[in-house]
Amino acid sequence: MSDAVEQAIEQARQRRAAGDDRSAISLLEPVLAGHEVPPARACLLLARCHDALGDEVEASRWVVRAIDADDDLITWQTAARLARRMGGLPSVTVRRSERLALLGSYTTDQLVDLLWLAAARQGLDLEVRHGLYGQYRQDVLDPDSWLSAFEPGVVLLATHEGEVPFPPISEDPDDDLETEALRWTSLWDQVRDRLGAQVVQHTFAIPPETPYGHLAARLRGERSSMLDALNHRLGAAAGDGVALVDCERLAGMAGKQRWFDPRFWQLSKQAVGLGCLPLLARHTVGVVLGALGMSRKCIVLDLDGTLWGGVIGEDGLDGIAIGPDRPSGESFSAFQQFLLQLKRRGMILAVVSKNDEHVARAPFEELAAMRLRQEDIALFVASWDPKPDLVRRVAETLDLGMDALVFVDDNPVEREAVRRALPDVDVLVLPEEPSGYVRALASYPYFEVLALTDDDVRRTEQYRGRALVREAQDSSASLDDFLADLAMEAAVGPFTAPAMPRIAQLVNKTNQFNVTARRRSASELERLGADDRYVTLAGRLRDRFTDHGLVGVLIAEGAVGDDRLEIDTWLMSCRVIGRTFEQHMLHELAAAAASRGHRQLVGRYVRTDRNDLVSDLYARLGFEPRNDGTWVYDLAGAVEPPTTHIRSFNGGNETAEERT
Repeated sequence: MSDAVEQAIEQARQRRAAGDDRSAISLLEPVLAGHEVPPARACLLLARCHDALGDEVEASRWVVRAIDADDDLITWQTAARLARRMGGLPSVTVRRSERLALLGSYTTDQLVDLLWLAAARQGLDLEVRHGLYGQYRQDVLDPDSWLSAFEPGVVLLATHEGEVPFPPISEDPDDDLETEALRWTSLWDQVRDRLGAQVVQHTFAIPPETPYGHLAARLRGERSSMLDALNHRLGAAAGDGVALVDCERLAGMAGKQRWFDPRFWQLSKQAVGLGCLPLLARHTVGVVLGALGMSRKCIVLDLDGTLWGGVIGEDGLDGIAIGPDRPSGESFSAFQQFLLQLKRRGMILAVVSKNDEHVARAPFEELAAMRLRQEDIALFVASWDPKPDLVRRVAETLDLGMDALVFVDDNPVEREAVRRALPDVDVLVLPEEPSGYVRALASYPYFEVLALTDDDVRRTEQYRGRALVREAQDSSASLDDFLADLAMEAAVGPFTAPAMPRIAQLVNKTNQFNVTARRRSASELERLGADDRYVTLAGRLRDRFTDHGLVGVLIAEGAVGDDRLEIDTWLMSCRVIGRTFEQHMLHELAAAAASRGHRQLVGRYVRTDRNDLVSDLYARLGFEPRNDGTWVYDLAGAVEPPTTHIRSFNGGNETAEERT
């Protein structure tokens, strides 16, 4: 940090101490204007000044910059106190509220505010309550504990390796491992069955100290090897209702000497070094967001200086750095390879470049050293418009919210322009050296998902198809012509086990087309699918451009033979809104209801701040309003086929029959 910045911070501190907050702001903010990552203590000083003047939005913005700049515990604790006083972070759009129960095998008091702050930073209003030290099993097993009354949507098991009773050397490694794995999976089952909550568990970071030294790697029953095997066993057993935070990986990132500090355990039974708690909180929230369907899903990439070295418009194909011929070229190749791996696990890649389009596309088409090809990019936008406008175009064309995007650009000026114009877009700060790009992206904690589904793997294809659909719509003479030209086919049928991860994903992340906004864990959905009081339907849609995968979910309740079948959950992915797929799903529900002897479908719309899109859904589909706020659809007579441009096909896992 320069002497000028240090001097400005001290002078601003003195002015604030004298009660002159405006003067402190006018002195310090211009000095920090050229610093993309200003010192955290300067950010907190400005946050206090703005808060004192009643400008909570600006105070919140500086709190955010403080915790983005630093994983220091004091910084985070100070930021959390400021944010609590403001009732949250007003500069961040709240996307969802949730309750989280924190159950620990060690002292977790310090973690409560850090989890709340990390969640608030990503738009999750998280109410966190924690149990007493070491009481996590009792809290789960006691039906009268505080846990039941709290009704959490997420239960976080913050456990450490000291809770695992492996001896220094196991005489029967297989039996000991099986017994211990069952002890944890049984606890997960208790949480899901009794509370219906999503489980998030910290895996076991492994201390570096072992009396067997390097020989430990050869001893299968040695405690460190057993802990590693237990982590893998739990990972294999987790399924869809349990998410894991890889604490062994985090301890490696932070350094085991920092993660394991015996002073804190001996003084206060704190199993994680205090300096590592912000890192743990940030990544834990990343996993929670993934479990709730709130992860970032699209990486918006610059080209020059980001995917290759140099400027393609000036240096030409022979002049840019990519591949093994130059050291920096290897760095860009490694970065592209990592992006390709992210794309293969379901991330969407988009390009925004200030360039002529044919120039910007040339390396993808003509250079063998490029790891990324045009087919890996869901949307390619090249124009001389400002970068924030190009990023908006990506969101609009792919039908994504700004809170789904992460912007990656080597130019700090462009990053700041996007940060200011589009505050809901996360902006990744790249290091000056391209060799650090992979680490910067790999350390970003908000790409987590609960499970890897077939739809995730096909996501780029689906979103490329979505962009093509947008082009077709723009060129069609009428909506009817557009829909007919899509040649859509759908498969709608009961929930199946192979489809359950995607069903749970949709139920927990869909906001716009969602009539009741009910969230359910995978285990809850499995139970409903097996309960004959419920009709459960999952719908797939494909068109001539792409297979959109599983995009619709309907759950309705009513005993066989009852007059009424009540719609509990009805949601669709935003990728198929406006395709008449809702009429198609209604027809399938009506047919299922009639076959069970029901005479009426009953729906209810529960308004949220994000589902205005379906406020008139029942009226549009022919339901009649009732005084109690419900909508009723009369099933008397034959159930006629819907008037849509969608025909049915046999979807494999689904059971819908093809109709001509």
